[in-house]
Amino acid sequence: MVLKHRLCGGKQRARSQSDKALREQQILDAAEKLFLEHRFHGLTLADVARETGVTKAALYRYFRSKELLFIAVYRRAMADWTSDVEAAGPEGFPDRFVDRILAHPVFCGLNAILHIALETGLSEEEAREFKLFLLAQTRRVTAVIVAATNQEEAASLRYLMQCQQALIGCWHMSHPPEPARKAMQVEPLTVFQIDFSETLRHHLGILTEAFIRQ
Repeated sequence: MVLKHRLCGGKQRARSQSDKALREQQILDAAEKLFLEHRFHGLTLADVARETGVTKAALYRYFRSKELLFIAVYRRAMADWTSDVEAAGPEGFPDRFVDRILAHPVFCGLNAILHIALETGLSEEEAREFKLFLLAQTRRVTAVIVAATNQEEAASLRYLMQCQQALIGCWHMSHPPEPARKAMQVEPLTVFQIDFSETLRHHLGILTEAFIRQ
């Protein structure tokens, strides 16, 4: 079923700049949902075109590859999360910081497959541009951590990277493929079931305690 934000005008080409901007956001909305539902390798641009209600040729005019489409979706999610962390500020660290992570499940899910999405399909210049974006966003979040803890920037950056590593591990452990998920619903395999929010909060608590005490 096509998403409720199916493009106005069906498969007609967007004319004005505002139409193009709206269409791009609708494509990103559809792709965001599909990346999380079908995982990166199981998704094609044809799937996104079908979900959005455009032709594959029209989709290619916006994004020439699945990797570039993923990056656009990820950039939007990370920018939203970074702004949220800055708005929350250093007060109440680390609890509020962890809360801001868990309040963005889409960003968490995209973060978990980021390394997979960047394996192929990017030119050196495209990879560099994206990495520069990541660096700029990371520095903004690091500045909040520095203000909250009075730790050095380098140490705060390492802590943030460790948080990301914990997030990736917790996400994959708590979101297994469907056959494994169903198998773990039956004893004695229920011991392998993991709640993402609870597990990540526990891991980040350990990381934060070690970070602050160093």
